[in-house]
Amino acid sequence: MALPGRSPGEVRTIRFVLALTAALLGWPAALPAQTDSVRPAAATDSAAESRGAPVVLGRDTVLWVRGRLGPMTETQRALEISARLDQLAKRLRSGEDSLKVVEAEGQVLIVSGGVALMAVMQADADGLGLTRQEAAVRYLETIHAAVIRNSLKVRVEQITAGVFRTIITVGIAFLVGWLLLWLFRQLHGLVDRLQASGRLPTVRIQQLELLSAERIAGSIRLVVRLIQLAAWVVVGYFTLALVLSHFPSTERFSTQILDYFLEPLRLVGQSVLDYLPNILFIAVIILVARYVLQFIHFLFRAVGSGAITFPGFEPDWAEPTYKLVRVLVLAFSLVVLFPYLPGAKSDAFKGVSLFIGLLFSLGSSGAVSNMVAGSLLTYTRAFSIGDRVRIGETVGDVVSRTLLVTRLRTITNVDVTIPNATVLSSQVLNYSTMAKKGGVVLQTTVTIGYDVPWRKVHELLVTAARSTEGVLAEPAPFVLQTSLNDYYPTYVLNVYTQNAATMVRTVSRLNERIQDVFFEAGVEITSPAYSAVRDGNKITLPEANIPDGYVAPAFRLERVDAARKPS
Repeated sequence: MALPGRSPGEVRTIRFVLALTAALLGWPAALPAQTDSVRPAAATDSAAESRGAPVVLGRDTVLWVRGRLGPMTETQRALEISARLDQLAKRLRSGEDSLKVVEAEGQVLIVSGGVALMAVMQADADGLGLTRQEAAVRYLETIHAAVIRNSLKVRVEQITAGVFRTIITVGIAFLVGWLLLWLFRQLHGLVDRLQASGRLPTVRIQQLELLSAERIAGSIRLVVRLIQLAAWVVVGYFTLALVLSHFPSTERFSTQILDYFLEPLRLVGQSVLDYLPNILFIAVIILVARYVLQFIHFLFRAVGSGAITFPGFEPDWAEPTYKLVRVLVLAFSLVVLFPYLPGAKSDAFKGVSLFIGLLFSLGSSGAVSNMVAGSLLTYTRAFSIGDRVRIGETVGDVVSRTLLVTRLRTITNVDVTIPNATVLSSQVLNYSTMAKKGGVVLQTTVTIGYDVPWRKVHELLVTAARSTEGVLAEPAPFVLQTSLNDYYPTYVLNVYTQNAATMVRTVSRLNERIQDVFFEAGVEITSPAYSAVRDGNKITLPEANIPDGYVAPAFRLERVDAARKPS
């Protein structure tokens, strides 16, 4: 309804002031559109009211309707109009304000926003003593005034309730804040007591101190302060949102503020719920892989202990084979799980996976070749931990063997690391294995002049070998003449030993015994150049082995005539 000569804004302001005054002072006469002709009719014509049905808005009776509308009785009409008035009141509170009388197809309707609130029947007009058009205008004014009165009453009630709820909310917020303050004070006091009593540990890695007790206490205090600050922010945030929600004019801001905080949580929660089937599937695959690995480990331990045997499968192959099978099982499980990982189908995840795979393929060729070689060395049984071996030019004991490298410790206590690919491509001599299968052949070379019979040299060398500690009597030592040089033949003494770990020391003792035996027999071990000029020089035997009364021969020159020169 519009007032002549007034703008819509002025009309709404006048209505609001008058209605607010009426609601606060309980003065119904101050409300507009509550005409005197309607009020006496509702108050005095009890006979007419008894024949009609009341239309109610809130707890107030707005008007009475009379007569049926098609199959609808008076009561059904009144209930329907009451429901539509309630919707109209809500629209008016939200800013909509449109009421008008419309005549269509012989009916007189009161319409709001394109929706018919009621049809004015002839019985309604007769009850008021007016025409249907006049009765419709009268009803429109009455409805408009009742809706405004109800709206303002509701607003006053809401503001009153909002103030009361705000007081309660703020009081609860202060109580929660006090409890949080007390709780965090207790936590700070607990940290101080722990530090004073020395119960806070110091984090160390061997002799390196990573975190002292003071730093740990300071870190805990910092974390407590951050949690305290976060708790204050959350309490203040929700207090503000609740206070705004208590008043109709600010309720939408409360919803927006809560959405800023709750919407991310809702999205995260929804994502977790949507991802829950994948999590269950991943958990099942992990459990299955775990129990499969436990069964495989149990099986290979039995093979390693000899409880289970397979033809052609050595017990010492059990542990490395289990490691290889474990890698295969884990790789297969990862391939099955990969599509169900978070973000596995995103382009970013695929790009990172491709980049990592490319780096691995380009930069790990050497590592892969070493791992393959390490696996092959396991099954070739070329050597075991503790064996004395020669790999290339390096001789030593095997101290460790991994999937990538093999480490040898030489007799001079030097650790040499050799890549497994190099080991696989080199010649490997296992002295320990040869010692167990008949003995390792040790060799030493001696050069004696032609003036000493070779049979005597053989005899002396074999005698020295038989008297050397660590040399086996069977198989018997033997001598080989490997070359006949200009001034001397080369004799190679071959002996057997079963202790590969002391083979170098055994060769050293063998050389010592050769010297002793040759010196005792009066046989010199000299160089060819020294043997070429003998007269005038003292014998090269040790003093203990020089015969008593020995005198170095004089240097002699002898002239030989050409006629006497032997042919």
